[in-house]
Amino acid sequence: MLGGMLCPISVVEAQSTDSLFAKARTVAFEKDDYERARALGYRALERSPNYHGIRVFVARTLAWEGRRDSARAELAYVLNEAPDHYEGLKAMIDVESWSGRYQSALEYADQGRKYYPEDSHFTEKRATLLRALRRPEAARVQLDAILSADPSNESAKAELRRLKRAQMRYTASLSYRHDAFRGGRAPWRFGTVTLSRSTPIGSVIGRLQYANRFSTGGVKVGVDAYPSLAKGLYAYVNAGYSRSSIFPRYRLGGSLYKSLPWSTTAEVGARHLNFGGGGTLIYTASLTKYDGSYMFRGGTYVTPSGIGTSVSVNGMVRRYLGDAQTYVGASGSIGSSPAGTEAFEEDFQRTRSWSISAHAQWALNQRTRIGASLGYDLEEFSARTQRRVSTTVSVSYEF
Repeated sequence: MLGGMLCPISVVEAQSTDSLFAKARTVAFEKDDYERARALGYRALERSPNYHGIRVFVARTLAWEGRRDSARAELAYVLNEAPDHYEGLKAMIDVESWSGRYQSALEYADQGRKYYPEDSHFTEKRATLLRALRRPEAARVQLDAILSADPSNESAKAELRRLKRAQMRYTASLSYRHDAFRGGRAPWRFGTVTLSRSTPIGSVIGRLQYANRFSTGGVKVGVDAYPSLAKGLYAYVNAGYSRSSIFPRYRLGGSLYKSLPWSTTAEVGARHLNFGGGGTLIYTASLTKYDGSYMFRGGTYVTPSGIGTSVSVNGMVRRYLGDAQTYVGASGSIGSSPAGTEAFEEDFQRTRSWSISAHAQWALNQRTRIGASLGYDLEEFSARTQRRVSTTVSVSYEF
């Protein structure tokens, strides 16, 4: 029988096994207790070792906790016994995809198509994997075949949109920021133009920024890059230059990012700013956690100096709405150390500060996105206190 046949068992034994399986699913999905759910699943498997649906369920709970080698072993057992097991094939494709083993996942998708040639699920998975393997034309053939047979297939349409987006190599963006101060000080204005290019080893971004601060205008140029160094390890590098007194003369920065279990990423790095005299180093560290449609980030900046070390901490939460480019979020920070990303010379004279902000980005169409943010901060210096409201609007276009 397709899908893996259950071994002959008594009615009482079957009822007991099904009861344990039902309880395991309840514990997993309603109480999020995967360890206890697996214990119940393994008890059921002791009674019915060839109840493959239970073993697939156990494997998925292992995969959800990042234990993908263990999940792979359980699924390999199922597919060795029943190569046509529908749910087993689907689960193995997911596990291999989540592990970055796209070629292996593609082979299981082919296996699924062999046993279920009329089922579009495996063809869609094949298209997704071909996109991940940088074979967009082959992926397009798969999706065109699905949509030719079923023009109303929404998941295939969504994958085709993702494929088209993945083939866009450039992103141009324009942003404007306005800082208004209490006390009659003239506002500050910032305008930034960027051009990003996606490459096989990571993104490279050119940046041109204009600012008007203290009734003085100036321009800064810079470049950012996010090279991939190894599986689960990538870097951020930055260099900037300005001849204007309102910007740092030179800016250099770098960070290492490492993927960790439980959908987390750790960062350590440093920024070097030179305002025409001696340079200043800012050290940074952060931890980012993804949980479903949410991202949580906490970080710190530390600036040593001859009169002491200043420290600031910051946090952000973001809710994604449909894709990685559409979201709403909020952030906050407190401390005396500059953030390092847009630090100016006077920021190193602060004794204390705090800030809060809200931000959002959404799509106008497949290529164009707009964003906005609103923030408030208070900065204390030795002789004054500064309060500011910052408003930013941006637009980006992919091509």
